[in-house]
Amino acid sequence: MEHLLNKLIGVLAHATELYQSLLRVVQNEKDAVVGLNLKQLNEVCKAKDNLLLKLRILEEQRLQVMHRIAAELGCSPEGLTLTRLSEQVDESYARRLLDCSTDLLALVQTLQEVTQQNKSLMSHSMQLIQGSYYLLNNLMVDNPVYFRSGAVDCGDETGRLLSGDI
Repeated sequence: MEHLLNKLIGVLAHATELYQSLLRVVQNEKDAVVGLNLKQLNEVCKAKDNLLLKLRILEEQRLQVMHRIAAELGCSPEGLTLTRLSEQVDESYARRLLDCSTDLLALVQTLQEVTQQNKSLMSHSMQLIQGSYYLLNNLMVDNPVYFRSGAVDCGDETGRLLSGDI
């Protein structure tokens, strides 16, 4: 059982490191969006995808260890949380499990907040881009009429953003 608990704590510590890296990447994503740096944004997206893949693999490992621990304890793995597990093991392991749980929860919460800020920032950027696109799209009449003289009749006057008076 001690071997499984040590393995679980190791997996949780590695997950904490990966979540810290993901937090740094998400913060860099914000800098890339604010700085309009497309190259940096592409690099950040690749790094984020890589970290998420590693976290997914690590989560599978954690689930396997938790299933083995649940079998050792004779309980269901579905309801076995770190807090419940800490109540059923020695004090030294209980403290380490609770510390891992606290660290992970704080990291995930911070990550959610930064991700929400990035989402809002990107949404606002998209609204600005759509507004600019709409403005540029409506500067010209869709089908101007060309006369034999070379003059162009655009129908109603369009494309003037400011008054022509000086």
